[in-house]
Amino acid sequence: MVCKNTVNLKDPIQHTIVTQAPEKVYIIRNHLGKYIKIGLFMNSKTGQKFRALLPSDYKCQ
Repeated sequence: MVCKNTVNLKDPIQHTIVTQAPEKVYIIRNHLGKYIKIGLFMNSKTGQKFRALLPSDYKCQ
């Protein structure tokens, strides 16, 4: 399911700031035991996928 809420993030492939909605959101625990949200995004020009940290209050709709 593709989310519709967009976020501003830095594209690690082109090194630019883009506004995209994640394809999928993962909620994981880090080494400190805190829950964090990771989004899976796709670069629009190259088609490569990358991950980025999402805000903790992000809701996928």
